Amino acid sequence: MAYHTNMEKYITSQVRYWKIQKEAIDSDFKPKTKEIKPFVTISREYGAGAYQVAEKVIELLNKEQNGEHPWAAYDRNLLEKIANDMGLSESLAQTLTTSARNKMTELFQTTFSTFPPQVAVYRKLAEITRMLAYNGHVILAGRAANRITRDMPNGFHVRLVAPVNWRAERMSRLHNYTVKEAEQLIVEKDNEIDGFIKEFVKFDNRDPYNYHIVINMEFFNTDQVANIIINGMKQSGLI
Repeated sequence: MAYHTNMEKYITSQVRYWKIQKEAIDSDFKPKTKEIKPFVTISREYGAGAYQVAEKVIELLNKEQNGEHPWAAYDRNLLEKIANDMGLSESLAQTLTTSARNKMTELFQTTFSTFPPQVAVYRKLAEITRMLAYNGHVILAGRAANRITRDMPNGFHVRLVAPVNWRAERMSRLHNYTVKEAEQLIVEKDNEIDGFIKEFVKFDNRDPYNYHIVINMEFFNTDQVANIIINGMKQSGLI
């Protein structure tokens, strides 16, 4: 997937930058100003095009900011890649300060302690999601990232929606589905994803009050949605 090829190149440079920042925090050096570490979560109805939007946001932010701390986007596949690469996972864990580590431990003890064994793997993905958000300059797509990071002040939370027929037509264009097959898949996936999050994470993925903005993809193209998100972050003082 071209999206992952484009995004993976940022992972190593991000980890290197985060480790440098942690070393500065843990040393006697005190920055003159507290750096804002913004991040974005994108929740979506299945087939709404969240990954393409994330890729465009990353492209625009990196071009606009042109800094040493690049933005990158992570979906389930990239989170699993980090989880399976123990060296990379440990490097990311080492970027946390003691305070951030304690807050994450408390969150998982109080919120995710009742996970049954069959979804225990989700906790590892949730921990990585939290670590990425702490370090900032990431877009986290799916995996209930909004709920996992809700207490963190520098997040900007987005929900992408679209009518089933619009999503089905889009999916049929991108994949080898008929529109009817795509509609059936969309309904199944929406129920599966939202049901999982509601049952095990105790979070209503469909509640618009859980997001800064909810965007109907039927009315905007990918570039327009990316700019709406970036402008929203600017208006919120995150960038």
